[in-house]
Amino acid sequence: MVMDGQSQILPDSLRKLDEIDVVLGTKDGQIDRGRDPQRCRHNARQKCSYCLPLDPFDEEYLKEKEIKHMSFHAYCRKMMSTHGKGTSLKKPLENVKLSVDLSCPAHKPYPKGVCTKCRPPTVTLNRQKFRHVDNVCFENEDVVNEFLNYWRKSNEQRAGYLIGRYEECPEVPLGIRAIVLAVYEPPQEATNSSIKLVDEGVEGEAVDKLCAWLDLRRVGWIFTDLFTANAYDGSVHSTRHSQSYLLSAEECITAGALQSKYPNPTQFCSDGVYGSKFVTVVASGDESEKVSFHGYQVSNQCMQLVDANLLCPTNHYELAYIRETPLNEQHYIPDVQYTEKNEYGAEVRRNGRPLPVEFLMVDVPAGMPKEYRCTFHIPTDKKFPIENRSTIKETQTAQKVTQFCEQFSLDNFLDLATNFHFLLYLLTQNEVPFTDEEIRGLCNCVKTGDREGAREWATHTNHWNALVALSHHSQPTIKGWNCRHCTFSNGETQRECSMCGLPNEAVN
Repeated sequence: MVMDGQSQILPDSLRKLDEIDVVLGTKDGQIDRGRDPQRCRHNARQKCSYCLPLDPFDEEYLKEKEIKHMSFHAYCRKMMSTHGKGTSLKKPLENVKLSVDLSCPAHKPYPKGVCTKCRPPTVTLNRQKFRHVDNVCFENEDVVNEFLNYWRKSNEQRAGYLIGRYEECPEVPLGIRAIVLAVYEPPQEATNSSIKLVDEGVEGEAVDKLCAWLDLRRVGWIFTDLFTANAYDGSVHSTRHSQSYLLSAEECITAGALQSKYPNPTQFCSDGVYGSKFVTVVASGDESEKVSFHGYQVSNQCMQLVDANLLCPTNHYELAYIRETPLNEQHYIPDVQYTEKNEYGAEVRRNGRPLPVEFLMVDVPAGMPKEYRCTFHIPTDKKFPIENRSTIKETQTAQKVTQFCEQFSLDNFLDLATNFHFLLYLLTQNEVPFTDEEIRGLCNCVKTGDREGAREWATHTNHWNALVALSHHSQPTIKGWNCRHCTFSNGETQRECSMCGLPNEAVN
């Protein structure tokens, strides 16, 4: 996986806490165990060691519930816990910078001078014990099926950004779940075995604006690694498992760069940000040769290695390598080590050349809810084309727009607009440019479920009516009739206009 451009940290003005962090910040996370009828010998108002509430980071409880990593907020509670010391830290987290400080006032900039204050420390990598996101949940199977259809039709791999929001994960103490409502597919160059993400340009800015208006965000990215085993039964080869690899070093580097681009705002670190909630999801074959989804995040230490340009891929997917040769004269390479148990069970330090990628990642369960949920998906015969699919001849042409719109009456315009790809098309198409206020108004209707507001928007927005008229005039000659009121092209058998709902005056 290759990504153009360098990661960028968000400015201070955008580092306000996420809503989910504000909610979890008000909770103590204590796990109520209730009264044990066999062991508790006290009255109802008392507590004993068998019924006292547990901390959200209690190791025995997490092990019993098979929770592999504690949540980020539970980890922060653990770091702030006094444990009998009489004091607690208000900001217990600290970011470690692995590049040399070129602004040190004590001497000339590196390589002409260096001291212990500006030189990055020796790094000992440890498996991260917490994760910023505890579960990834696709709202319904249609979200992933639409994404996988590109691979099914082209046999080329595909990547996309997960559009959604964060909410509380009740299965994990103080946990966070990423809910995926749609997948945005950016410009990319792909083959049957590789993907290269290219610059999104203006379209990327439009995606971020649209997400802001819908109270959504990019919560992660997804990519396929699928190879057909049997075309008749739809089986795929199992290439990623415990005996091979789960994430390659190159994918860890890309994930680290993306996580740094979308940092996690927090009040528990003096820098205002710590780690990231941005997740990685891989669609690949499992042991039963069916398509499955696996979620991951790279550790904070991995993000720091990527930010300092220290991490390199190797010819072995499961191994990374700490760079030996500096990229320029001011590029400092610190010592990077990791610890593992030797054949005698003793912990020993190893040099990070090479480095198993398992030290750089944490796994995040990914799946779908038991109950069907639907925010953007409206079942229709004709789907609205997804962006950037011209390589498989799926384009957002005027004809496709008309065919999609014909399925909805004016009273059901909200259903038409409740489609992330359609809203993005309105914001990015150049035939009839909409203003930000117009698209934001429609997004408010979608966000609040305002059916009457959406109908009013379609009736009184001149740019929408102009786009409808332009789409009609761009259509090839077909049997049907044109509405005298809105000029929309309707099927021959329709007695009422699909767009404005008025009758066909040519019919007696």
